[in-house]
Amino acid sequence: MLKAVISRTNHILKDAQQRLPVEAADAIEKVCISIENLNDIINQEMDRIEKDGKLGAGAKSNARREVLEKAGRKLEVLKDKSSYSTVAEASDEKAPAEPYARDENSILQFMREREIRDRLFGMTEAQILSHFGASLFEGGNQLLLNAILNAPPGFEMLSEHNLRKLRKIRAQKSPPRVLAKPEVVRTVNDSIMEIFTIAKRELDRLRKMEFTGTLPAK
Repeated sequence: MLKAVISRTNHILKDAQQRLPVEAADAIEKVCISIENLNDIINQEMDRIEKDGKLGAGAKSNARREVLEKAGRKLEVLKDKSSYSTVAEASDEKAPAEPYARDENSILQFMREREIRDRLFGMTEAQILSHFGASLFEGGNQLLLNAILNAPPGFEMLSEHNLRKLRKIRAQKSPPRVLAKPEVVRTVNDSIMEIFTIAKRELDRLRKMEFTGTLPAK
């Protein structure tokens, strides 16, 4: 039901992944995943209603509207839980890290990830998954996960299908971290609010269409 919304939110996410720090993009990705999960729930309920032979046309229409109304309320709950305003306040109060130490940690992290990618070079996707698939898809090896996901464009080691799965796992496993720059936090907030606005607008449109009997296929 929300295919157009998911398509648009994926564009927002891709833009964030190109422009923002990893933790900021992960925060946006968690919201995208919540919209996808909501869409799955809506589709399952719509299928159940459509297959219910005990319901007449009018009853089915009422049931579909109820599903969309519940989805709208769920969306508001998700929106409340996805606010990063408090993160922005914490960023202002948090003392900045020593720049040299921060740069050193970043360099060491990059070197560790590059070493892992060098060791994986030449292995096929099937071999990588055979050796490391369990720890990757359980999210238990964060360094390996980041090494694969942070591979330079054109040097990806896994298919986009599996990379997408790993991005979801990283977004779900990674706890929210304080974003050092307030402007980054504002960008994250703006992107998150845009996603919820698009989703709410589409749910409202679908609910109104149900009154006229022109609800489109999922």
